[in-house]
Amino acid sequence: MLLKLARKVAGLTQAELAEAAGVTKSFISLLESGHRDLRSVGYETVARIADTLGVSPEDLFPLAARKAQRRKRPA
Repeated sequence: MLLKLARKVAGLTQAELAEAAGVTKSFISLLESGHRDLRSVGYETVARIADTLGVSPEDLFPLAARKAQRRKRPA
């Protein structure tokens, strides 16, 4: 998954990323392994993780970002 690659490029451990983004290490692990359903993760949380890594949320989770954008569009 892109999250793990971005974390490694940033030179962070799961624990370091988790602390900086205000989440738990186990949460990062679940995201990286695909065991956490991104639809249940708030956009603000994804944005904090992305900001910590210096990338956009869309770069980390392109499919989730597209779904979130569709939900935000006015009817």
